[in-house]
Amino acid sequence: MTAIYQPDEPAYTANMDVSWHEWQPTGKAAGVVTVALLELAEEYQISPVYAAAVFVLETGWGSSSAWINKHNPAGIRCGDRYCSYSTATDGLRRMFEIMADYYSNGLTTVSQQRSLWSEAEDTDLIVQLMEQLA
Repeated sequence: MTAIYQPDEPAYTANMDVSWHEWQPTGKAAGVVTVALLELAEEYQISPVYAAAVFVLETGWGSSSAWINKHNPAGIRCGDRYCSYSTATDGLRRMFEIMADYYSNGLTTVSQQRSLWSEAEDTDLIVQLMEQLA
């Protein structure tokens, strides 16, 4: 069994590599981070803490209408509107496909991925959420 990820200080930075590592959510994170998110993080080899932070920011801790009504976990656009997915797992899978695609194309850090993903400069918010979630 792999040990739980316990990085050196500082734990999370904008330059952190977003590749997969073992992580188990606790506290508030345990209530919002689904088993599917953890499984998909490992399948796509993306940091579950990073993915959970993106999910939390983009969905407002799982309360956004895009997440509730469309299973869209990350503001994923289909043209001029938000994409709609059949299930929550389908939406999460699409989020991980995008993250893995970015990673395989050289966008390997939090700041690199967020610069392409988000219209707003939210890297610092993602890092803060990662610290909070961990």
